[in-house]
Amino acid sequence: MSRARARLFELAELVRRSGDDTAVVLEQRGGGEAVALVREARLAYLESRVKQMDEKPHKRFSVAGSLASDLDDRSLDEVLRDLRKAWASPRSDRSR
Repeated sequence: MSRARARLFELAELVRRSGDDTAVVLEQRGGGEAVALVREARLAYLESRVKQMDEKPHKRFSVAGSLASDLDDRSLDEVLRDLRKAWASPRSDRSR
């Protein structure tokens, strides 16, 4: 942190001249949470995105339509197990 303090204006200019996603992380020896130096526009963008995510209602997953099969439960279970095994095997085995 003390080295960064000596170079603060240089680091600030580096962030200012760079792209929006550039950040300089400053850590203090001996612990404590690190801090980041970012452009003000990037901070505003990130704060806005977090706010949008917090406000967005979480929709529950639902399936549209229905699935019909002439298989009984035991046969359907066997088919599903075979499919799981096929998908768990290497890709080259799936082409058979």
